Amino acid sequence: MSTTEKLLLALVLGVAPVLFGLAVFALSFNRAERLGFCASCHTMTPWVADLKNPNSSSLASKHYRNRWIVTNQCYTCHVNYEFMGPINAKLDGMRHVVAYYTGIGMPPGGIKVYEPFPNGNCLRCHGAAQNFNQSPTHAAVMQQVKANQLSCTVCHQPIHTPQG
Repeated sequence: MSTTEKLLLALVLGVAPVLFGLAVFALSFNRAERLGFCASCHTMTPWVADLKNPNSSSLASKHYRNRWIVTNQCYTCHVNYEFMGPINAKLDGMRHVVAYYTGIGMPPGGIKVYEPFPNGNCLRCHGAAQNFNQSPTHAAVMQQVKANQLSCTVCHQPIHTPQG
């Protein structure tokens, strides 16, 4: 194989996908935070429908219906608020897109979160709330919740009730 062929092969297999990924990432950087971005993927339709369902008892629907999260509903709960959290959330979103269109990395049974849901995502909003902190139920488990030893989602169910 000639040097030109090797360079062309490296470009096609290495550089082009990276440039494509960066372009998609840059174009969707702000859009990826909006509900419409998640709703634009047919795979997410049942989750978005549940979110907007006025009769749903899911935690997500209650937050949406009561406007506890005014904008960026999916992103607000699903981004980890650590140093690289927003970047990682967007990269995970791109992994979802790749898995959806290629089938590569799609978990059996459909979409699932990539890692356990961190309590910090809930505590970011609820942690300073008076009714949260003064609740005897929360007080009894607060150390475990803050240490991420007891997930908020153990008691607060269902999180989503997608029909699909």
